Amino acid sequence: MTDPLIVLISLAMTPAPVVERRAAVVAQAAKLLDEAQVSYVYGGHQLGDSVACNHCNACLESKAPAPAQRLQQCPDCNSCSLDCSHFTALVFAQAALPYPYLDTSLMLQLPAKALRRRYQLLDLGTELSRAAPGDLLVYAGHVVLLERVEGVSTGQGDWRGDVVHATGGREIKGPGQGIQRARFAELANFRGPLLRILRHADLSEADSPSPSPKPAHPGRVPAGRLRPVVRPSPAP
Repeated sequence: MTDPLIVLISLAMTPAPVVERRAAVVAQAAKLLDEAQVSYVYGGHQLGDSVACNHCNACLESKAPAPAQRLQQCPDCNSCSLDCSHFTALVFAQAALPYPYLDTSLMLQLPAKALRRRYQLLDLGTELSRAAPGDLLVYAGHVVLLERVEGVSTGQGDWRGDVVHATGGREIKGPGQGIQRARFAELANFRGPLLRILRHADLSEADSPSPSPKPAHPGRVPAGRLRPVVRPSPAP
């Protein structure tokens, strides 16, 4: 059982820079949710300008390809689309946290020491009482960013929270809506069982800001290609 008083004391003792970095990560995820007109495409790895995004979205609308065929049938989506792991990489990059890209299979397969050394990720296991905003919740083939934990629970299956993620699931009503927020989600079973909770080392009060690591997969996410191109502001 988790004592609510212990949780409140723990939050109060969290160093201010860590709180600020967590807030920056959550804010970047919310900004992309609110402003980016990007579609979910498996293998999609960047945001382009509004023209590139519109071309991708129009192709997906007209051709309605199967999920695994989207990049092949709509090559414009190479210039503007995201999948779940590239979305989290973009969020960390925009929050100025060092984070070489890795996909969900590596998030689940790599031992804790390799995750820490190569990707600046701390393995918290699966106990949701340890989770905090800005953490990654990893499921089989899917990763989400934890935005908020709702209350304190006595059982793993009772934890609820808000998450932001790139998804092609049933909640998507059309192209350009690939980033979604799920409110009050059942965190232990959001996309099947929760398999791992990962925290960027710079979001841990036990760690000092880490030096920028060398990318484990150079060229996989080319430098400068992940950039926040958002919905144009209305004319004054």
